[in-house]
Amino acid sequence: LRDTGLDTARAQQLENWANQQEVRAKNQQLRQMAESFDNDESRDEENWRQLATFGVERTQEFDMEEEFGPVVAGDIEDVIELKTAAGKVATHDLHIRNPYMGFADFRAAFTSDTPMDWSVEPTEGALMQKEDTEFIVKFRPQGPGLIEGYLVIETEDFKKTWKVTGST
Repeated sequence: LRDTGLDTARAQQLENWANQQEVRAKNQQLRQMAESFDNDESRDEENWRQLATFGVERTQEFDMEEEFGPVVAGDIEDVIELKTAAGKVATHDLHIRNPYMGFADFRAAFTSDTPMDWSVEPTEGALMQKEDTEFIVKFRPQGPGLIEGYLVIETEDFKKTWKVTGST
C-alpha cells in the first residue's frame, strides 16, 4: 500500500481493519456452529441411544397384539418421574432381565390413555436371563403441564408396569 502513495498510518489502519474483518468472520462462523450444535443436541443423543436396540431381536415371529391383547396396566412396579422444558427430551434408563430360565419375547408399550409425549425403545425383542436389556424411556412434552401414563413391559410369563409422570 505504501508503494501506491498511501501514508504509513493510513496503510496500518487499513491492514488493521482487514484483520478485524477476518476475526469477525471467524467468530460469526464459530457462533453459527455452536448454535447448530445446540439445535441438533437432542437428535444426536437419540441417534447415540439408538445403539441400545442392537442385539435385542425377537426369537419368534408372531403378532404381539394378537398374543398379548391390548396394553393394560398391571401392578405398579415403580414410578418414573421426568421433568424437562417443552420440546426438549428427558430420558430414563431401565435394565430388565428375564426372571425365568432362558429367554422370552417381550412387548414394551404404553397404555392407550398415555399421551404421545412418551416413547420407549426397544418396543419388542427378547429378554435374556443372564443379560440385562436396556429400555430407554423418553419424555418430550409438546406443551406445559403434568403428563401421566403407564408403561407396560410384558412377556408370556410376566407383566411389569411403571407409572410415568412428566412435567415441564
